[in-house]
Amino acid sequence: MALSVVVFDVGETLVEETATYERWEAEGVTAPPAFEDRDLHADALPCFAALCARGLRLGAAGNMRAVHEEFLRTHVDFVGSSERWGVEKPAAGFFERIVEEAGAPAGAILYVGDRVDNDVVPALAAGLRAVRVRRGAHAEVESPAGTVTIDSLAELPEALERV
Repeated sequence: MALSVVVFDVGETLVEETATYERWEAEGVTAPPAFEDRDLHADALPCFAALCARGLRLGAAGNMRAVHEEFLRTHVDFVGSSERWGVEKPAAGFFERIVEEAGAPAGAILYVGDRVDNDVVPALAAGLRAVRVRRGAHAEVESPAGTVTIDSLAELPEALERV
């Protein structure tokens, strides 16, 4: 089955959470605002452009508050949050919502995330394909055998041939 949709986890996969939280603290933010484009890892938008140029649809879905969805809407075809959907990863229902939102068979969807336990393993169990980007607090965790693992989203377009 041909790949037609790539869905990204948000925290640490797209958004550089640690730096963002540190900036908010330095700015004296008491109630965390919504993420903004400046919170994205530098490789996120170029990766989106490269995947769109290949004719792929894009999505973003993660364990996050619904307020964080809005800034991503201009960059991807659909966005989902655990808060709005009422289900969190690694629950199967979260990945069922991705399939529903994507409007494609599970086998035609690739989920890209930074965590083995919350992203890779449950996505594969739901019938999706998976790629792990090694970064953030879970970067040192070993990927399961056979998992396509990359160090940057800049590597994802070429890694598609291996999923």
